[in-house]
Amino acid sequence: MKKYKQTIKQEFFVVGFSSALIIAFVFILLASVSIYLLSMDNAQKKLEMANLHISTYTNGVLESLVMSTKTNAAFPGAMDYEPGYSEAKEKLLQLFMATTQANPNIKFSFAGYEDGTLLIEGYDPPVGFDSRLRPWYSSAVERYPGLSIGLPYQDAKTLEWLVSVSLAMVDQQGVLKGVMAVDCSLEYINSIMSEVSYYDSQMNYVLDENRVVFSHNNRSYLHQSIDTVVPGLSEKFSEDSGFIRYKIDGKEILAFYHRLHEADWIIVSAIDASEVLGPIVMTVSYIMLTLVLLAIILGIGQVKVYEKSFVKPITALRDHISDITSGQKVRRLEQPYIYSNNELANIAGKIEEMAETSLRKKNDELRLILDATSDGILVLDLEGNVIHTNEKYSNFKNHLLKIQVDKPYTQEQLCRREETIEVLHLNGEMVLEQYTCPVFNNCELKGQLWRYRDITEKFRAEEDLKWLATTDPLTGLWNRRYFLERGGIEVNAMNRTGLPLSLLYIDIDFFKNINDRFGHRFGDEVLIYIGMTLKSQVRNMDVVARLGGEEFCVLAPNTSLQSANQLAEKLRRFFETNVYQYKDKKVHFTISVGVTTYTDGIGSIEDLLVAADTACYLAKNQGRNSVVSTDMFR
Repeated sequence: MKKYKQTIKQEFFVVGFSSALIIAFVFILLASVSIYLLSMDNAQKKLEMANLHISTYTNGVLESLVMSTKTNAAFPGAMDYEPGYSEAKEKLLQLFMATTQANPNIKFSFAGYEDGTLLIEGYDPPVGFDSRLRPWYSSAVERYPGLSIGLPYQDAKTLEWLVSVSLAMVDQQGVLKGVMAVDCSLEYINSIMSEVSYYDSQMNYVLDENRVVFSHNNRSYLHQSIDTVVPGLSEKFSEDSGFIRYKIDGKEILAFYHRLHEADWIIVSAIDASEVLGPIVMTVSYIMLTLVLLAIILGIGQVKVYEKSFVKPITALRDHISDITSGQKVRRLEQPYIYSNNELANIAGKIEEMAETSLRKKNDELRLILDATSDGILVLDLEGNVIHTNEKYSNFKNHLLKIQVDKPYTQEQLCRREETIEVLHLNGEMVLEQYTCPVFNNCELKGQLWRYRDITEKFRAEEDLKWLATTDPLTGLWNRRYFLERGGIEVNAMNRTGLPLSLLYIDIDFFKNINDRFGHRFGDEVLIYIGMTLKSQVRNMDVVARLGGEEFCVLAPNTSLQSANQLAEKLRRFFETNVYQYKDKKVHFTISVGVTTYTDGIGSIEDLLVAADTACYLAKNQGRNSVVSTDMFR
């Protein structure tokens, strides 16, 4: 028996000490791999986040330039402008000034024509300037009917680098009239690149359609082909976005890129891989040292414990498990137990009981976790019985008026084998996101889970964004974008019903004088006053919008030309006979109104708008403070 015990001691010594070292080695290996993967994944996510942030903001800038260019190109008279036509020139210069004021991303708004003329506000071109020779002009002509987006070029006078969006203006006979364009400073793009940086070595740069670097932290790389800086790098940009690795100056670089399709730009965010690998190596070294020391201490401790006694700990473990599973008070050992291999069988029998106890503990922990979550949880079996709910669901249940506690769902819903997401609007007070998924056990459907999340604040924020996207921020009226969308709907409705559709195009006479005399703040108050007046003088079904500047429109469904003229005359007389006062300032002004009616189902809302604008233009030529109507679609 003594020899047998000695053999067991030796066996435990070898197994215990060896297992401690093996476990330490496995933990070191797993920790090293996990730390490396997590660190690299974290670095990639940060790079991707930074790049997508920059790409989104840059794309937004380009989209705003595109919108401004399209809007200016659609301005009446932009295509037909000729030198010497001072009134048309003044209108276009006012348009360009309004464009740069409305869009802070724009540095200059301008147009070039086929005779070489450049029409621009606040800029004197150099002697001998010919707009047809400028890159933005030739690029727009090459890409017609599309736009030239994101073209980097140098200013002819200051040699400053700019980025342009331009559109060729071609008449219905296919004759090129000129090019409408806007641009922004490349320094502005560079400032966007430098706003987001998570690493000391991070470089954000942009490649144009020819894969030439035109924005980079390191100015020595500017205006060079990326393949000159890193041979063959352009071939790695084969997808719309992704991670790439390359070497430059002997350094390993980790980068994420994203392609902006409209401008054909590639935005790259790159870091020195050593900035990620350095901390990984240091962390792994500390973990390795710590685990090896712990393994040595643990191995020695195990050996000492096994040498002191083997039978007593095993027996004590059995009794301890037995006391816990039976709910009795834990007993103290009065004398050492004699070792017997039969004890192992007894311990194995008690392990199942210990597992049950552990399971109960896990269930309690699960309930605690579910009760702590901010989502409401409901789990039902296939008969509709409640398996589990949490406290948050109880709070939501008071708002879910159609849901009963015992049988809340149909059999079809309970047997559904797919995930669904639905938004619930409850009593106009709360908005919940309802997510459902099946519950399986060993690949067998056991029930269904419902999760309810309060998204009221998110929903309201999205509604606010929709309001901002369709509303003029100064007057609170509908903006041009919404007006065109709604106008298209009304035109389609008119085509179906045959009812007349009228449009009033309203322009304030000599509004520039008001701004010059009283200032733009007072001018804004006049615009607000006009918007409030128009809404109070028309029907609820009429659409009142501010198209821009001092130009307003009223879209009147189911309104004949005669009725529209009466409404226009009513509005004209109101402003003619009233004086507007704001604080200690008074002003009397009049309006010119162009009226048109759409009755026979041809054309579009843009055609209607052009006709009314033309009529308004005639009203101004007749001396202003007048109404001119046309029924050009009849």
